[in-house]
Amino acid sequence: MDTNSMEAEIASLKANMDQLWAIVRDHDKRFDTLQTSWVRRVWFRIDGWPGQRNLNGKRAWRPWHGRS
Repeated sequence: MDTNSMEAEIASLKANMDQLWAIVRDHDKRFDTLQTSWVRRVWFRIDGWPGQRNLNGKRAWRPWHGRS
């Protein structure tokens, strides 16, 4: 292998690693939410977050969230 192809391979590996880290962070956030106590999950629902089965949903509007 020449130097250019090794540099391209390293750049590709770094890009793949960044994508994998993003996936791992996403899974961590999801499982942290699912494994919280029921009191906190009730508060999440009151605050407008979607239910346990809809992890990709957006937070519903509530007056205390302001305009966004």
